[in-house]
Amino acid sequence: MVGNTCTLGFSLIAVAALLCLSTNAQAGGPIALTDGQLDNLRAGSAIVFSTADSQATGLKAFGNTSSSSAIGSNPSVENGFGSEGGNTSGVAVAWGLNPFGNSSPGAQPTSSTTDVQTGGAAQGNFTMNIATGGTSSALGQTIQVGIRTVYGVFVPGL
Repeated sequence: MVGNTCTLGFSLIAVAALLCLSTNAQAGGPIALTDGQLDNLRAGSAIVFSTADSQATGLKAFGNTSSSSAIGSNPSVENGFGSEGGNTSGVAVAWGLNPFGNSSPGAQPTSSTTDVQTGGAAQGNFTMNIATGGTSSALGQTIQVGIRTVYGVFVPGL
C-alpha cells in the first residue's frame, strides 16, 4: 500500500513539473501569423454602467436607488470563437407625500423625480446592444427602471 501511494505521489509531482515546463515556452522572437491563425486570436472586452438618482419633496419624502453590473467572458464558445458580455440595471424610487393634502395651511408641495441611465458596449465583429426600461408615476410616487445587455463575439471569417 505504501509503494502505491509513493508511486502515485511521484507521478503527480512529475505531471505538475511537466505542466509548469510547458507554460514557459518561448518563441525566441516575433513571428508572422497566417490569416487562419489570426482568426483564432481573441482579444476584446465589454463595459457596462448604470446610474440611478431619485429626489422627492413633501412633508414626508422617500428615495431609494440601486445599480448593479456584471461582466463575463468566454474565450472558447466554439473553436475560434471568443465572446464577451455584460448586463447592468438601475432602479430609482421617489415618493413625496403630504398626508394633510396640498391645500392645508403650511403644506409643502409634493414632487418626485427619478433619473436612471444605462450604457455599455462590447467588442467583436458581431455585437448586440439591447436597452429597455420605463418610468411610472402615480400619487406622488415615481418608479424608474433601466436595463442594458451587451454582447460581442469574434466569428472567424465574418
